[in-house]
Amino acid sequence: MANIKRNLMYSTVLTMSTYLVPLIVFPYISRVLGVEGIGIVDTVDNMIDYCILFSMMGLSSVGVREIAKNKDNPQALSQTFTDLFALNLCSTLLIAVVFCGVVLMSPRLQDYGLLIPIGILKLTANLFWIEWLYTGLEDFRYITLRSIILRTAFIIAVFLFVQTKADVVTYYALFVGITVGNAVCNWYHKRTYLHWDIRRANIRRFLVPFFMLGIFAMLSAVYAKLSLPVLNFITNNQEAGNFATATRVYRVVIALVSTLTGVMIPRMSVLMEEDRFDMVRHYTDIAFKLLFLFALPLICFVELFAPDIIRLFAGPGFEGAILPMRITMFQLLVIGSEKIIVLQLLIPLRKDRTIVKAGLAGVVVWGILTVVMVPSLQSVGTSLVWVAAELVVLIIAAMESSRSLFIRFPFALLLKSVIYALPYLLMGALVLLTTDSPVLRILVSVLLFAAYAVILEDKVYQTGIIKTLKGIFSR
Repeated sequence: MANIKRNLMYSTVLTMSTYLVPLIVFPYISRVLGVEGIGIVDTVDNMIDYCILFSMMGLSSVGVREIAKNKDNPQALSQTFTDLFALNLCSTLLIAVVFCGVVLMSPRLQDYGLLIPIGILKLTANLFWIEWLYTGLEDFRYITLRSIILRTAFIIAVFLFVQTKADVVTYYALFVGITVGNAVCNWYHKRTYLHWDIRRANIRRFLVPFFMLGIFAMLSAVYAKLSLPVLNFITNNQEAGNFATATRVYRVVIALVSTLTGVMIPRMSVLMEEDRFDMVRHYTDIAFKLLFLFALPLICFVELFAPDIIRLFAGPGFEGAILPMRITMFQLLVIGSEKIIVLQLLIPLRKDRTIVKAGLAGVVVWGILTVVMVPSLQSVGTSLVWVAAELVVLIIAAMESSRSLFIRFPFALLLKSVIYALPYLLMGALVLLTTDSPVLRILVSVLLFAAYAVILEDKVYQTGIIKTLKGIFSR
């Protein structure tokens, strides 16, 4: 348990550091590039991210699971890495060729100019990022230090080199530079753990889980990654910019949940291999407590202060992002729970077929509702459709978890947590009534919410996370 808490704290520090990027960079970038510039960059990057998902397939999950299983056997570890990397190499080359062909045949994509080749560089560099290796090895200290250094360099570079609306390409190049930098560092650092030889690769060994979990990743990405490009094609850059702005806060916050599941996956894989299901249930209970502890105050905060957040961090012209932001923030509970059940329970349990069925059901719901709602409701409709699709996936995954592991969704804990979260709304309403300054509102509310969250952790949830966090920072 001590190792898990330490790893969770390193990952939490890493995730908290990601707040610095939007808090420092986005208010500046939104004013320099404008809503259309933000919409263009995010549209291209979402397309590239979808290509990355095709190239990675189920590697992120399979890689962590298999590396964790073999990390104490150097020879098996090296062979596992070799097989998985060779498989990823083949898939990345295929997707890169296909995407280049699509660009050559699409005048609309060619209009994006240099953004497309920069995006292809991101796709290529992602092959060498191999984050799944270090997650499986539970080397979260290295991941944290490396990422903080690169993100700090990115922040400095943005303020130095992005000055006008014409610097859209420069901004995206710097953003892609984070991926390139991570890839270079990780590829060099891997020799600390293993020796590999591409000539000994056996890609057939992991083909089935690679594609099965890859199908789920791609199905999930249909509504997670393609919602923005589809909205752009159906409406315009303005609506795409509103949706991209609305989801920025959510994407940063959901990274906290990804931190939790990323830390737990390798440990859960080992526990299930050893048939220690009592500990699996124990860690799952802790995961849901942490999710509710973090998610509910953040949801309350955004619902109350969305206009102030948009005004401060995006500026004028982004008022259309307020309602989509409020809707999207409920994804913290939906996707947070989904990640715990799917990544932490069903993947280590090798319930790959059920996971694919859940993803397919989500895509069907997304497709139908997109046709019905997005043309009229635009960015608001896209937000509603996304929440509905993820909710369907969660329901199916929770049913399988209950059937296979007798681990049910903790409705009682959720209801209890919602009741305990009501003071957040009262405190926020009081701040809104007594304070006119948006900056002061946000600062006072953050302090009040944080203080109350610490009290809840100490008196109600009692996961020990605050105590562990203090220990790491003191050291």
